[in-house]
Amino acid sequence: MMQDDRFLKQSGAYVLSIELKDGFQGTVGNLGDIALPPGLYLYFGSARGPGGLAARLKRHIRSEKKPHWHVDWLTLAGQVVEFLAVPDGHECALCQRATALKNLMVPVTGFGSSDCHLCPAHLLSVLDEGSPLLRKLAEIMGGKIYSAASLLPTTAAHPSTV
Repeated sequence: MMQDDRFLKQSGAYVLSIELKDGFQGTVGNLGDIALPPGLYLYFGSARGPGGLAARLKRHIRSEKKPHWHVDWLTLAGQVVEFLAVPDGHECALCQRATALKNLMVPVTGFGSSDCHLCPAHLLSVLDEGSPLLRKLAEIMGGKIYSAASLLPTTAAHPSTV
């Protein structure tokens, strides 16, 4: 794991930056059939269970998993590029702050927010470059930005600089 593992062992909220090079078309849980064009998407989630943020984020980054949450279909079809981790943060607060920023829109109402009555969705599509948006959100809400590769296991055969 990363040298900053104490930070990621805490519970809190996170924002995944997911790149869909080929877009996505398919059935996603109770949302039914959806289609997303190629592009960059931000997904807002929380990690309150054992292992904290690191455990949840590692699951999202894994390429082999059984889809459980809405976002699993996107992380299997695309690639998590980077993420913002906010210990003690709340996904709805992050999402609401992000929606106030420019160049974001809700692509599918209800995506990732089936248990939320405050947000139209916990997935936003980025209409331009995503990294500055994550950095702006980190400035506003706190937390740290990491590359997804930083959570991958490091071995001689598979260095984390994939």
